[in-house]
Amino acid sequence: MGISPVDTHAKEWVPRRRQDGRRFVVTGANRGIGYATAAGLAALGAQVVLAGHEGSDAFQAAIERIELETGCARDQLAFMPLDLRSLDSVRQFARAWAQRPRDEQQLHGLINNAGIAGAPGTSADGFELCFQINYLSMFLLTRLLLRFMSGSAAEPARIVCVSSSAHLFTLGIPTDEPYLRRPGGGFFSLRYGESKLCVNAFVRELARRLRAEPLPVEVVAVHPGSTASGFWHSFPPWAQRCIARVAQDPSRAARTSLFAATEPRV
Repeated sequence: MGISPVDTHAKEWVPRRRQDGRRFVVTGANRGIGYATAAGLAALGAQVVLAGHEGSDAFQAAIERIELETGCARDQLAFMPLDLRSLDSVRQFARAWAQRPRDEQQLHGLINNAGIAGAPGTSADGFELCFQINYLSMFLLTRLLLRFMSGSAAEPARIVCVSSSAHLFTLGIPTDEPYLRRPGGGFFSLRYGESKLCVNAFVRELARRLRAEPLPVEVVAVHPGSTASGFWHSFPPWAQRCIARVAQDPSRAARTSLFAATEPRV
């Protein structure tokens, strides 16, 4: 049994519902909100696959830290490479998942946590980086893993997409392909809000289709709130210091994803 990384005696909501026997994928799980989400799930007894692009050393260190902090079993945690800057990497992740032993293919939760505020340039696929990482690759990953989602009427599988209230500050969903293929400026901009608006639209439509099937899978978008994490690394140092003084810590921000992933009343 793992030790919760949050104060379970607090009056506000904290994750308590056991997740033994359930398997989750968390993207961007080696630091920030993704790390705190993975740690919270592991403490609840879940099998957690940490997915990301920063290399096996970084994820091995994250796995060791989670094991130390929560007391979970080492075999609850695994790493699989996933680079959202590349659609081919997303497809390779799905192919690798399909090659797992059949009893390890069942997926009870997908936490689409990874995202960036902005980055200069375009991806190898020719799309503006922020839009591809935050939306296009997330969309593709979700669609490719949907067939592995395993739930029941009493215990549906969960897809949690980390969004943002920045979706309110846009000019609408971008549909002009030349615009989507134009390099971003590398700083927080309309591109971020647009990507999150697309996430929300996707979640709404996918939820409608899942209800119509019907399939025992629930999908939700969440806004974790302003958080002091590596998300802001592209900002000037002075801005990062200001954010760190007023923003919440990642473990608190992760409760939003953990609530959406584990609570029956979602």
